[in-house]
Amino acid sequence: MPLHIYYPTRHFAIKLKRIKRKDPNGHDRIQDVIVRILDYPHEADGKMVGVHHGRFKKYVGRRDYRIIYYFCKICRKMKKRQEERCEECEIMKDNTVVFFDVYHKNEVKKIKDTDF
Repeated sequence: MPLHIYYPTRHFAIKLKRIKRKDPNGHDRIQDVIVRILDYPHEADGKMVGVHHGRFKKYVGRRDYRIIYYFCKICRKMKKRQEERCEECEIMKDNTVVFFDVYHKNEVKKIKDTDF
């Protein structure tokens, strides 16, 4: 049982469904990484710049997908820097991990044009 609450944004859920349909093996690997993130959200592979500035990223394999997420407890410690960019912040508990985006490494240029 994960220690933290899973909260996918609408955008994340839609992209994950699309991946499940197109790449079932990739979807399974993503699900495994999501479980690890929920157990240890602090163990990110780095912080994002640009559209997802300040959010965490986690790699799913070296050449595969990237997961963009943030941890509510950290956001609140940082005086809610991400609050205005997060859905339903006021109802989320501190142990919630919000998943914003998942994309294939080859799609990195496409996310720069996406509005979150």
